[in-house]
Amino acid sequence: MKANIIILFCLGLLILSGFSHEDRGSLTVTISNIKKTGKMHIGLYSKGDKFPDKKYQVKGLISECSGAQCTVTFDAVPYGEYAIAIFQDVNDNNELDTGFFGIPSEPVAFSNNFRPKFGGPKFDECRFRMENPSQVEKIELINSLFGGS
Repeated sequence: MKANIIILFCLGLLILSGFSHEDRGSLTVTISNIKKTGKMHIGLYSKGDKFPDKKYQVKGLISECSGAQCTVTFDAVPYGEYAIAIFQDVNDNNELDTGFFGIPSEPVAFSNNFRPKFGGPKFDECRFRMENPSQVEKIELINSLFGGS
């Protein structure tokens, strides 16, 4: 009888430890190459056909950044595949301004430091795997898509 109780107790501990497994982490995004002033709009996206479409945005942050580098943190991000899209709102209108052919006229950036050449970014080009309790993604801001940095 005692053996059965001990076995049930150990089985219960094993089951409970399986449910307490950490399946979320904090994601720190470090943005570098900041040359202008303006709020950073940082979006964390799940897979979608039209990345970076707002309907696939899992979390978003707006940060006042000053200096050549900025760091923001997303808390409690479920493990999985994501992509990040960033724009710097230089004129403070809360929109990514575009010019000729829809090309961004404000600084942008994407995870994996993807740099678009023809057309916008695809999720698969920017995706990364969130799988650590504390993870860092380093992204360099693109100040002009017409050359320069």
